Amino acid sequence: MKRHLSYIVLLLVLLSACSKMDDSYKQFIANGEIPYAGAVDSVKVFPGKNRLQLSWLLTDPQVTRAKIYWNNKSDSLEVTTKRMYEVDTVNVILSPLAEGPYTFDIYTFDDKGNKSIRVSTTGQVYGDRYISSLLPRPVKSAIYANGKVSITWGSADTRVTATQIRYTNTGGSEQRVTVPVDSVTTTLSNFAFSPTAAFDYTTEYKPDTSAIDLFYSAYETVAVKGPPKEYVKSGWTATATDFDEPSGRGPAFSIDDNPTTAWLMSKISGVTYPHTITVDMGAMNLVYGITFIQRTPLDGPLKLVEIEMSNDKTTWEPLGAYTLAAVADKQYIDLSNAVSFRYFRVIARSDYKNGGTSALAEVGVYKR
Repeated sequence: MKRHLSYIVLLLVLLSACSKMDDSYKQFIANGEIPYAGAVDSVKVFPGKNRLQLSWLLTDPQVTRAKIYWNNKSDSLEVTTKRMYEVDTVNVILSPLAEGPYTFDIYTFDDKGNKSIRVSTTGQVYGDRYISSLLPRPVKSAIYANGKVSITWGSADTRVTATQIRYTNTGGSEQRVTVPVDSVTTTLSNFAFSPTAAFDYTTEYKPDTSAIDLFYSAYETVAVKGPPKEYVKSGWTATATDFDEPSGRGPAFSIDDNPTTAWLMSKISGVTYPHTITVDMGAMNLVYGITFIQRTPLDGPLKLVEIEMSNDKTTWEPLGAYTLAAVADKQYIDLSNAVSFRYFRVIARSDYKNGGTSALAEVGVYKR
């Protein structure tokens, strides 16, 4: 009997709950069901320069217009829409817009005035602030020889799409060249060379793969250097902190214009890096760079060297540290800036054999 009474009480509770739910639901359908227009679908944002494009799919054939709100609904734009196919794409460009991030709310309306639910999206607008942050692709070198300029490029930013060059040819006409982002070298033909010759370039950016605009860095001017011309070594003298005395291969062998001879560093047990050679050119020279020739065969060739200069052989100024290549060809090491001096020294720091001593066939300096 008690069990039956429990079932009756539970049934009454359920009926009461259902009655309350019906009463709550009736509040919303007292005037009938609320019709909605079909909302936009698959919204996409395409950033641009002081503008932005919104795109979405239109699937409801009854939708006749859409309204876009931004800046907390203080700005808006209404557009007329008409579906021509089963699924149409609507494209809307908002311009002009101030640079910065945005949130957009999009509603659609059908021919009866029914409104859709809200669809929100975010996007970025680029402008002068972004442009001012763009850096031109670095140029490692620009060397003129035989009527052509050979440009070697540094690594490009991941957002770079190309580089645009302008220069004057031998006929006096301005030429423009587009350099693909994956190019490491570029050749400018019929270049009008002079001691002050240069070219200008700008680097093209796309901040987002979906951007509708390209952006450009400020133009950069690059001076073109002529081919290297080595100074004659006659009258030069060289000294070193050490050399292989038993063989007699002293520092003078590194400035004798004979790559088959070499300054051989001391092999005495316990003597190790650094080894220093000092060269007196006998006169002040304007130097653009240093030349090196490794001893052949390449048995533990020099690797890391430091270069210093002086005008009195007392006060020395560093010109940089450089890594030589393990090759037999002559190597040209460009200084960051041309500088005049009489004395220079090379401080050998290591070799490719991880030993304590090595050799150097030739060292020199050049102008352009």
